[in-house]
Amino acid sequence: MEIRKKACAALTATAIATLTAGGVVTETKSAAPLSWHSGWFVKEMCYKDARSFATSALNQHGYRTAYTPPNAVLGSNGTTMVEVSYAPAQTSYNPGSFSRIHFTVTAISNSSSSAEHARNRVRERIVNKRYFDHC
Repeated sequence: MEIRKKACAALTATAIATLTAGGVVTETKSAAPLSWHSGWFVKEMCYKDARSFATSALNQHGYRTAYTPPNAVLGSNGTTMVEVSYAPAQTSYNPGSFSRIHFTVTAISNSSSSAEHARNRVRERIVNKRYFDHC
């Protein structure tokens, strides 16, 4: 649970920094609470392709890449933000061969159902993506 809180705080801070840097700050009289949904999974794949899998999954569902910190991609469609982060499961791995990669997909929106739907669609896209060749 503590990891989720930190991830949500980091994602929210990143989004705020991205929005303020882009000059998209507006004043509102009432703010709706943000809802978030997060989950993780492990995929056997080449670590060097993790970023492209994440970016592709976001773009295919209409989330424009807003920020790309190391080991993560943040996308937004204007109402929902989705972050895909990834890391190798072990400390000794070869970037040119298959290894276990941990992915976390977190979505934030004013609507809980939108956040859940976004998280599920992006996660499913990454899980189902297959290689046709080797690394």
